[in-house]
Formats: sequence, structure tokens, C-alpha cells
Amino acid sequence: MSPSTERPPSWRLLLQWKTLGSAFALLLIMGIVGSRLSSSSAALSGPKFAELAADTHREYVDGRLVLAVHSDSQQMVNHWFEGKTQFAVSVPASPAAPGEERPFHLKGARLVRVGGQTAAYIAYQMQSDPVSLVIIPESVAVASGGTQLSFKKVNFHYAMFEGYKVVTWSVHGLTYALVSKEGNRTQRSCMVCHSAMKDRDLSQTPTPLDSPRNLALPVWQ
Repeated sequence: MSPSTERPPSWRLLLQWKTLGSAFALLLIMGIVGSRLSSSSAALSGPKFAELAADTHREYVDGRLVLAVHSDSQQMVNHWFEGKTQFAVSVPASPAAPGEERPFHLKGARLVRVGGQTAAYIAYQMQSDPVSLVIIPESVAVASGGTQLSFKKVNFHYAMFEGYKVVTWSVHGLTYALVSKEGNRTQRSCMVCHSAMKDRDLSQTPTPLDSPRNLALPVWQ
């Protein structure tokens, strides 16, 4: 029998099978990793986004989340965000009227990771309690769940998460989460996003969570 038609020794066959097995295992691992990466970039549910926003707020309250820019100027914070996100971030800029004392002031901002995606984080101070505003594109999460309060152009979703009140809404391609320790008898924290004079005083406006049952339990739907 000529060398060209000679069958390979058994050790050579074994080596070929090991090589094929290793290649198959590598492809399997790559498939699993690719699947996990794809799932990590998938859109978050509205309740999950609210939960992550509450976690981010807690990190800030505990001093584990440091602001990248410290300023009470809306214009300066807006300028800092320019070019740092793939979506436009605009902190509500509404100069105070002469003699007006607002119950909140801007503290600063930074970028955070929410669900594996870059989000804008803006910190406010409401009297003695901090307030957080987290902003992401609607492609990452759309506000949903909780107790819904509907208006003509936007729906607000209220929920309690481990003692924090979280309000989420989606509008103009972005989804927002406002997190505070404020009780449900007032909505002062919502005033950070209101610019019209008649809309600023929400100190006597209760939330749709205004009941003892909802204060004690999560209200995800």
C-alpha cells in the first residue's frame, strides 16, 4: 500500500477528534457569551429601570456615587453633558423670579451605567433630602408599571422601592426616573422639572400612591 493511501495511525485520529472537539467547545462558548452580551443590551422593563434608578440614588445618598461636575447652574451642567452622551441632555433652565425662594437647588451631574447603557445622572437638593434624576433613551427602557397617572401627552408611573419614591415617564424619545425620599402627601421633588410659574408649587399635591397600603409594599404591576 502506498504512503498516500495509508490510513493514519490511531493517535492521529484521536488528535483530529480532539481538535474538532476543542473547536466545537470554542464555538459553543462564543455563542453563550454572544447571547449574554445581546441580552445585557436588551431593553429594560419599566419597573427594572425604576429599580436601578433607586439603586443609583441610594449610592449617591451613601456617598458612593461622586458627581463629575458640581454646579448649581443649569447652563453649566448642560454644557458639561455636551458630547458625552448619544442623546441630548437638557437640565430644565428656568431662572427664579425676583425674590423667589425655591425649595430645591441643583447640585451637579455625572454619567452612570444603567442596564449596561450610559445614562445621565443629575443631582438636586430638596431641603434636607437629595433628589436624583436619571435619563436614558427610550430604546433602553420605556416607563411602565407601578401606579399610572395619565395626562394628554405623557403618562407618569409611581412606585415605592425600599422606601424611595420613584416616578418614571417617557417623552420625546427619552425615559426619566425621579427618585426621592419624599412622602406621598406632596410632590415637591417633581418641581425640579417644572418651569412654568403656575406649575412650580406642588407642595400640596398628593401622589396616586397616597394610601397606607402602598407606602409599605412595592406596587409594581
